[in-house]
Amino acid sequence: PRLRMAEAGIERSRAEKGEIWDGGSTSVSYSWGQLNGPFREDYEISVEQSLGSPLTPFYKNALVNTRIGMGENYRDMVRKEVVAEVKRAWYYYQYALHVKSLYDDQEELTEKLLESGRLRYEQGDIDMAQRNMISAMAAEIHNRWLQACEEVDLALRRFTWACYSDTGIVPADTSLTVLPFSDVRLPLSQSHLDYFDAQAREKKDLFKVERSKFFPEIVLGYSNQKIYPDNNLNSWTVGISVPIFFFPQQSRSRQAKADMRMAELEAENNRRMLDNKVEELYRQVARQRRSLDYYENAALKEAEALQNSAMIQFRQSATDITTLVQSLRTAWDILENYISTVYGYNVSVLEIELYTEQNQ
Repeated sequence: PRLRMAEAGIERSRAEKGEIWDGGSTSVSYSWGQLNGPFREDYEISVEQSLGSPLTPFYKNALVNTRIGMGENYRDMVRKEVVAEVKRAWYYYQYALHVKSLYDDQEELTEKLLESGRLRYEQGDIDMAQRNMISAMAAEIHNRWLQACEEVDLALRRFTWACYSDTGIVPADTSLTVLPFSDVRLPLSQSHLDYFDAQAREKKDLFKVERSKFFPEIVLGYSNQKIYPDNNLNSWTVGISVPIFFFPQQSRSRQAKADMRMAELEAENNRRMLDNKVEELYRQVARQRRSLDYYENAALKEAEALQNSAMIQFRQSATDITTLVQSLRTAWDILENYISTVYGYNVSVLEIELYTEQNQ
């Protein structure tokens, strides 16, 4: 729908071609009676048409072409945004699915811990407080698992919406993908830059249109007369129309000039903001990439080792419940933070793709 709206905007701008020349209304008058003597049957039919300023249609044509180009730039921007939205929804689903998978594993593990804790409590190895600590951890994990299930449903709805589909769509690839990225600085998105420039150029063309209206308008006229005893007396007139009170048009011209200046400043500001945003995204991706390297090279292995060690010590009764719970929570937090970091990194990469010029 957004692309179709953008296309409709282009068609609307093209339709403005029909109003490039606007000579105003045609004036027709008929006179009858004693026009040039005592005879009452004389008549005169006259037609007068203003052709307007000869400069205005030229500048209006340039204005319409600018608006058509601006509409095309906007359509290209929308296309990039739609692609980026679909990709974000795809990776959001991957993120939500892996968080749920993590809590699936935790649910299974806490069920085993609950059973083991119950047996050890009955045997007198742990007290009620320690058993309650395991139960509290299990309840917390189950609550997070329910939230993760809801987030997966939300991710599927978002992906379906992003694809503008009437039926649910499930991505086939469920792997936790880390997007490739190069540190090489890419040029800013040309469609965005062209759109900013077109906005400023539109105001400049409007100023030229207003300024052209100071030029005199050309007026053509034709008349046909019957003045007794002669019939079909034809005459042509050519004249110019000059506004004596030019202050209103001068005011409109000054307003258009101010609009042009503001649009130029706004375009420059938009370019700077886009450049700053991309620069911040590059820095953000670099930080996130360092975090991913830390997780992949060290933290994930440490989390796995910590979880395995804590479970072995618990089975061998070599650790207390408090230490076990703290160790498991630390390991699970590391795994969940890694999944979140992957998602945040992918979103940043997609933002750079949106605001720079590169193959999608």
